[in-house]
Amino acid sequence: MKIYANQLAGQLSHGLQSCYLIVGDEPLQVMEAVDAIRNKAKSEGFTEREVMHVDTKFKWDMLFASMGTLSLFAEKKIMELHIPSGKAGAVGSKAITKFVENIPDDICLLIQCEQWTAANDKTKWVKTIEKNGTFMRVYLPKASEFGSWLRMRCRSIGLHVENETIALLAMRLEGNLLAASQELEKLKMRFGSQNITVRDVAGLVADNARFDVFRLTDALLENQLSRVLRMTRALKQNSISIVILHWALERQTRTLLFFASIKSKGQRVSPADYRKQGIWQNQQALIQAALNRLQTQQLQELLVGMAQLDRIIKGQAKGDAWLELEKWMMRFCQ
Repeated sequence: MKIYANQLAGQLSHGLQSCYLIVGDEPLQVMEAVDAIRNKAKSEGFTEREVMHVDTKFKWDMLFASMGTLSLFAEKKIMELHIPSGKAGAVGSKAITKFVENIPDDICLLIQCEQWTAANDKTKWVKTIEKNGTFMRVYLPKASEFGSWLRMRCRSIGLHVENETIALLAMRLEGNLLAASQELEKLKMRFGSQNITVRDVAGLVADNARFDVFRLTDALLENQLSRVLRMTRALKQNSISIVILHWALERQTRTLLFFASIKSKGQRVSPADYRKQGIWQNQQALIQAALNRLQTQQLQELLVGMAQLDRIIKGQAKGDAWLELEKWMMRFCQ
């Protein structure tokens, strides 16, 4: 079955599954999910643990060789398979499928992947795990969801915070759950059960927000100019190349122009159109909101602005590339 991260604890309370697939590149949620499964397995007698890392030299027959090897002091074993790329390949897919379909009662298989694509969901080995065990993909909370995540985290550790305090924490810790968890633990150690105010947090919690170009483009589509500028300056401070930002923003503008041209012909943007442009379902509402605000001519002018920024970046035109980028963002959000 497929579950979300907040459903894992409830599922584990009803017993251990024979196999688990945990995917995603958000380290805190992956770490906590894997630890929860390990602890549950240990409580049910899976006292031996074997870890295998899949790379280009990995031999898949090792999976079956390990199946029948238990130490003299263990009755059950948890086998962990680490596939960083999320790609098992044809041989690996066949091996995992066969293993999961024939997994014995004294083995629990735990597979962990960092990189993941929607295409992976459709592979046979993933479908087999989904049918016989549990498939969980972790997601970094969106900006609009991060405040709720912080509140839940505070409640779970008995931390009492005001609403304004949550807003400040969200601003300083967005996109970095690991830092958020550590800062909340520090606050718990310092204040215990006391009520924590904005004044308390302002001088204690550093700005550990972590952004990327994809969160930046989402913020642009949401027309959040102040947040967009803050993210851009944070990315610059973290030495992110402006070339990467230019690529992402130009690509987003061309995508919007593609959809705008469909609408200008009196046609409706179809699911096939979204798929053609590689737009996930949870992004479609953002795209539509931007199309309702920006006309075709405006998008064409924004694309011209991207071309000018490209010339400045390459030294073919005079100007401050980062300043020009911020001006472009203001035009996008005006």
